[in-house]
Amino acid sequence: MSVAGAWLWDIPAVMSEQPDMEELFRPSMDPETAEVFWTVLRPGYLIALFTAGWALNIVVFGRFRVDYCTVLGIAKDEVVSPYRLLILAATICVAMSSYRVILSAEAPPVVALWSILLGYAAMLCGLFVWLPPTVARHVPWRAPLARALWRCICPDGGREVPFVEVLVADGLTSMAKVFFDLSLGACVAVSSLDHPFSTFSGGSFLDNMPAAQDIALGSNATSMVPAARSGLGAAMKQCRRQSVPFLFWALPFLIRARQCIVTSRHAPDTLSRDLQRVNLLKYLSALPVIFFSLCYAHSGSNMSWLIFMPDDFEAMWALSAVINSIFSFMWDLVMDWGLLQPGDKQQSNWGLRPVLLFRGVWGFYHICVVLNLVGRTLWSLRWSPQANLFLGTFFLASFQQVAEVLRRCLWNVLRVEWECIKKGVHR
Repeated sequence: MSVAGAWLWDIPAVMSEQPDMEELFRPSMDPETAEVFWTVLRPGYLIALFTAGWALNIVVFGRFRVDYCTVLGIAKDEVVSPYRLLILAATICVAMSSYRVILSAEAPPVVALWSILLGYAAMLCGLFVWLPPTVARHVPWRAPLARALWRCICPDGGREVPFVEVLVADGLTSMAKVFFDLSLGACVAVSSLDHPFSTFSGGSFLDNMPAAQDIALGSNATSMVPAARSGLGAAMKQCRRQSVPFLFWALPFLIRARQCIVTSRHAPDTLSRDLQRVNLLKYLSALPVIFFSLCYAHSGSNMSWLIFMPDDFEAMWALSAVINSIFSFMWDLVMDWGLLQPGDKQQSNWGLRPVLLFRGVWGFYHICVVLNLVGRTLWSLRWSPQANLFLGTFFLASFQQVAEVLRRCLWNVLRVEWECIKKGVHR
């Protein structure tokens, strides 16, 4: 399975400069507070995009008669229509946009932040705990999805991990930055409880600035500038140096690594067991990237155990990212998609594999390989002056997260196709 590049693109806003986001919400909101809210709203839009992407996957499977239900172990009464998935994705987008309307209506930032996080908690409750019967009848896929998610966290150690749980866990790796953003937002919300409410009122950034004549005259009023940082912005800066968000960032990769260990114990032969161990190393190779990101976040602070400079951590982060990208890309082609199989050079499928379920689409496989490579290496835009100038570092990270979700949706098509071919359920 593929390690997502979800954590590769930016060193999670830890290495980014302050974005220019005054226009994102209301004009009176300072950029740092706006960044906090966009950080917690962004996961909702990514979840909606992933949901819409799976709806498109189902359409493709149906069009080319790929029996995804059999390989995923989905019963007929649990099959969900793409139409309903698109409605769900649209509903999530509307909910996220509604929060933005609330933020534009001069709502207290702390109250708005907590309301967003409680909204996510309500979504989890509806997925795992309870939904009104009239609503539950329209979401028959809720139970198998909740079951697969739960099995990802607590796998059955007495058997090989089913393919549906593997596919869900791989999807979580592409959403790893969602876990980081939500835990970061929760940290900011909890930190806000330890400060006076007035500090988080989110008033105009310019209102807290000293007068222009005071600056020109060198007045002592310039000492007020550091106080202009909003309470939420200050809390965000502190939370970015906490270890908990980085642990949540690593969680999907640890889940997938645990699956590899369980599957290797029940492998039918030595080759399968060794391949699972190699796959385990691939997911573990994600951890140095996250660790060096954490070290970079602490560099420059009074941490005596850090013996390297920020540039050193950035170089180590880049090196570990290159290693994992190459490892993951090659595993995608050979193991997850079953490509690069030897064959007759005279045939059109040379370099691919003998059985191709999407053979009728000209250049489909080669385009997928190229797009997958681009998606795996988008993190390198962090060093592109043009990309940073055009989007800004914060919105560049958002663009890269969207690209990773789209890459995963494309990856799903070939991954499920190859599983159908291996199981012999293709038509």
